[in-house]
Amino acid sequence: MLLFHNGTIHPIDPRYPQPAALLTNDDGRIRAVGSLAEVEAAAPTGTRRIDLAGRTLIPGFNDAHVHIWKLGLLLTRQVVANKAAAPTIPAIVERFRAKAAALPPGTWITGRGYNEADLPESRHPTRYDLDTAIPDHPVALTRTCGHMIVANSLALRLAGITSATPNPPGGVIVRDEHGEPTGLLQETAMGLMMKVIPEPTDADYADAIKACNRHQLSLGITSATDPLLLPNHVRVYRALEAAGELAVRINTLPIRRPDGGTETLPLPERFVSDWLRMDSVKFFADGGLSGATAALSVNFKVTNDPGVLRFETEDLLNLAQEAHTAGFRIGTHAIGDRALDQILDVYEKLALTPFPSPSGRGDTGVRARHRIEHLGLPDAEHLRRSKALEIIAVPQTVFLPALGSAFRRYLPDEYIPRCYPVRAMLDAGLTVALSSDAPVVPDDNPLLGMKAAIDRLDPQGEPIAPAQAITAAEALYAYTMGGAIASGDENNRGSLTPGKWADLTILSGDPLSTPAAKLLGIRVQQTYVGGQLAYEA
Repeated sequence: MLLFHNGTIHPIDPRYPQPAALLTNDDGRIRAVGSLAEVEAAAPTGTRRIDLAGRTLIPGFNDAHVHIWKLGLLLTRQVVANKAAAPTIPAIVERFRAKAAALPPGTWITGRGYNEADLPESRHPTRYDLDTAIPDHPVALTRTCGHMIVANSLALRLAGITSATPNPPGGVIVRDEHGEPTGLLQETAMGLMMKVIPEPTDADYADAIKACNRHQLSLGITSATDPLLLPNHVRVYRALEAAGELAVRINTLPIRRPDGGTETLPLPERFVSDWLRMDSVKFFADGGLSGATAALSVNFKVTNDPGVLRFETEDLLNLAQEAHTAGFRIGTHAIGDRALDQILDVYEKLALTPFPSPSGRGDTGVRARHRIEHLGLPDAEHLRRSKALEIIAVPQTVFLPALGSAFRRYLPDEYIPRCYPVRAMLDAGLTVALSSDAPVVPDDNPLLGMKAAIDRLDPQGEPIAPAQAITAAEALYAYTMGGAIASGDENNRGSLTPGKWADLTILSGDPLSTPAAKLLGIRVQQTYVGGQLAYEA
């Protein structure tokens, strides 16, 4: 047992205002929260005391939407091509050339992270850029958003992509003035390339997930949702859970319709344990905002295109209905207003059908709380409809400092005031779970996400939709309890409440009393999962 005292404790539970101490049980759960005298009275002889020495104790952060295996691959084996590592197209090419020099010809090289809005060339790399330095290795470079891939000529040839290849439903093969592919593949067209890239082994994925978990613990993250799993990822997660090798509690959203075709994957096997939840599924309604492929009702600036709607509504409804009636919660990627119209129409139809109880006994009458991932450009009517359906919003304020330049470049001016409007979401009564969507962004620090929710500054230090700012307390709730609710496990995590898991983070300072400009000066000093020390600075 551990007794934490002599610091600031934020339980995120109004029943325990300003507690002075917290006691954990040997079973990994919280035993008592309250005054020092109350907690000491509940502590048996031999309890170990942890002196906070003025530091701050909070529930472990919950990143409600982060691509764990993708971030892990960047940490272990892929080329990092973000602004910090490669600020120009020649620098990007050089990183791939250096990787190629150490590998036999013909070996695939993948990487991720560029954002044309941040490049001085102000354009996407092309096959020709990559060909100049890496002609003998197939290359696939994913844009930071994950909604586009740039391939070199060898990779295009291996994928069979030519001027005669038609665009797949919901995707675009970008072509030059002669009709030749430039190497840029958008949305579902990425699947044409992904089908020929050699899949990492299960051991590779396991190493990636474990590397990402270690990274997350260093940020005080004890729970996370991985929102895009294929069957092989499900297999690896199940194996890691069975072996006791998950260091962070994971909620998952296996995908139903992979990119590149019309194949529909079966519903996953439902599985819930203390470390792994698989009782939800994922759909993509549209593209990304920073790459101008989200589905708008007007054209983006620069591209003069309204973005991509990935599904015909009837098709999406049928797939969602199958999941809903089988008792799976749904998380749908929807950013643009056209996509929000579509998914709310679908969710409203689902609400007419009973949702099976999670007890598994076949009883009905339970209200499904489906999710909308991102909810990037809602208007007041979208929020009203979302509240009526008890939808959980999973936006990313961390996009503003990471991708704000692209938002300003592409987004029509009239949409800027409603860009990731978290204030309006909360005022409408929605449950909000903040998250990072890493590796879409290069920094998944929850304190950066909190700062962005409070000050809403873009990369140049200018606010985007400043009226949508929220308070530090609201941001901390959204990064803890909000994520717990979004994962369907609010009875076990999200607050420092007796009976919940002792998933705890000790910070060097108090995020609720620290000015936003100084939040990133706060450091994670210890992270506990189930009452066990999992990270120490």
